[in-house]
Amino acid sequence: MNDNGKFSSDVQKLIKHCRQENNGIINYNKISHDLENLFERASSCPGELPSSIFEYWEKEYVLRSSTLTNEPSEENLNKLKAFFSFLDNSNENPEYINENDWVQLGQLVTYEAEDLPVNILTDLMAIIVDHKAI
Repeated sequence: MNDNGKFSSDVQKLIKHCRQENNGIINYNKISHDLENLFERASSCPGELPSSIFEYWEKEYVLRSSTLTNEPSEENLNKLKAFFSFLDNSNENPEYINENDWVQLGQLVTYEAEDLPVNILTDLMAIIVDHKAI
């Protein structure tokens, strides 16, 4: 299983466990910390970039929801998995990342650039340029 598959599997386990403890309901407040830790630990990207991308995803998509008991929605999880794929340089499921997301990812990578190894920075910037976000 590749890193993306393992991340996806671990996210599903986390959600399943949360539902079991909460009568079938996902409560984002109860899993947010664990989900963020999972995203950061599973990523092969060093530094603060995974944390910054998770924070962007959370603020832009999850916390704007009218009810956190339905979050993360399947759509928002797909977006998080696509962001994870971006960090892993696999570019799986880019259809979940919209134009604004690509611009934000470009800004976050640029902001964190000095803390990234050159090879990772080059790979991430190449993906961003391919999506015409810079």
